Amino acid sequence: MPTARLSSKSQIVIPAAIRRRLGLSPGDLLEISQEGDRIVLRKVRRSALESLERVGGPLWRGYANELVRARDEWDG
Repeated sequence: MPTARLSSKSQIVIPAAIRRRLGLSPGDLLEISQEGDRIVLRKVRRSALESLERVGGPLWRGYANELVRARDEWDG
């Protein structure tokens, strides 16, 4: 069973194999609870809107500039 050591700043590192299996990435939120003498970490699910923003972000990048150029052409 993998182990982790609590740092002087009360931080732990989740082993890479577990992060990969759970699909954890930097910035993900974890819910922390206590069950008896256990500490339980659960990945917080993102809302549908947050997921769409992550997927669609690159698609719309630069779109505002394109709209400005199009408006300028029409005003021409």
